[in-house]
Amino acid sequence: MTLNRDPDVVCFKHCGRKFFVFSVPSQCPVCMQAFAQSDEFLPFTLPYPFVNATQSPCSVVLRSSCGDFLSNFQNSTNLHIALTDSCGSIVEFDSPGLLWTLSKQVDKAQWRQCLLIMQVPESWYNEWDQTLRDVIEKGDWRRRKYDEDRMNCYSFVLDFLRLLKYEDYAEFVNDRGTFSTNFVVPKTAYAAKYITIFRRIKECGFWSEIINNCDQQEI
Repeated sequence: MTLNRDPDVVCFKHCGRKFFVFSVPSQCPVCMQAFAQSDEFLPFTLPYPFVNATQSPCSVVLRSSCGDFLSNFQNSTNLHIALTDSCGSIVEFDSPGLLWTLSKQVDKAQWRQCLLIMQVPESWYNEWDQTLRDVIEKGDWRRRKYDEDRMNCYSFVLDFLRLLKYEDYAEFVNDRGTFSTNFVVPKTAYAAKYITIFRRIKECGFWSEIINNCDQQEI
């Protein structure tokens, strides 16, 4: 069981299908064969795509602007991107301006289910925190400068990453399109599939797909 309140999604193969469940049944939902009689039955847990932002230091995190991903997210839902410092505090730019919320004061329900877009190694924590302080002291991210399309949360995160100059990210942070293609899209694509499966299990008890010669760990 993962360290969150959401049940694990378990996958197993049988009858030429992949089945997704929260709890493994005693027999196949299609052929009713007991799994103990089949060598094909090898369940595994799908990787949980979300993190608690306050437990992900020096990271770029992405959350749903309305509720959480598993329960509330729709294709039309806006996403909000932010930073964490080495203590798990949240640093973000939105319509109220630049906000730095200490980890112990963070709304846990709001930030417990985020996508981890990128994270620097511990050796870069001091540099990350110092760059955050430099950004705040510059005073460029004031409430009056916020614009939903041109000066928003993405603008703030990219500006920070450009100032950080962490070499593994440097070539990808000059524009939003390049950044999204390389870091955001891969995470959101997997999360979207996971959300779909999670909701179908919740509604029907299980979900199945015909196997198309794909690797066991893919969904």
